[in-house]
This record gives sequence, C-alpha cells and structure tokens, in this order.
Amino acid sequence: MTTDRPAATTTRQETEDTPTCPQCGRAGLMSARFPHTWHGHNGKPVRGFKQAVLCATCDDGEETATALSALIDEQGAVRPEDVETFILLAVDWTGRARRRAPDPKALAEEEQRWHLDEL
Repeated sequence: MTTDRPAATTTRQETEDTPTCPQCGRAGLMSARFPHTWHGHNGKPVRGFKQAVLCATCDDGEETATALSALIDEQGAVRPEDVETFILLAVDWTGRARRRAPDPKALAEEEQRWHLDEL
C-alpha cells in the first residue's frame, strides 16, 4: 500500500449532530472535517483529517464565525432565504479553520498540566 497518493480536497460541513466545542465544552453550531497532512518524525507525510467546530462562545468576535452563528437557529437549521449567504460564509470559515495552527505556548502549558495530572 502506497502513502504517496494526493490527499483528498473534499470538505464536509455539518450542522446536525455537531460535536461539542473542544475549547469550552459547549454545544457546537457546525463542524467541518477536512483532509490534513503533516510530516512525522521520520519526515514522511502522515495523512489524516482535522475537524473544526463553530462555537458561538469561543468564536465570538471573529467576523465570519459571528455572521455564521447568526444564521443558524437553535435546531441547527438555516432559513431558506439565508442559504446562499450561509454557503459563502461556511466556505470562508472553513478556509480560515484549515489555516489555523495551534498556539505553541498554550500547547506546551496544556502538556505540562497533563504531566502534573491536572487534566
């Protein structure tokens, strides 16, 4: 089995059965799952998937996320007249989520807390 095939570029966005926000634990409004590749310690590419969750609390203040949040009702639905706007915003939000990288300082602090059995 070869691992050198190109990664798929398909992104799947969901508003139903959305996972909770990994930062605050509240219910997410929407999630996007997309291909993600990184290089392992041996330098070879590792292909997998990354998931982003739209959270009304944690993403508040980010323009695209706030606009998306406003279009999704309590049942996770979008009104028919807002579908075009929703699609444009969802594509923009997903693109931003794909480029988002972890904060190395926060990651190191969380690892330290894990080693101290604080998590």
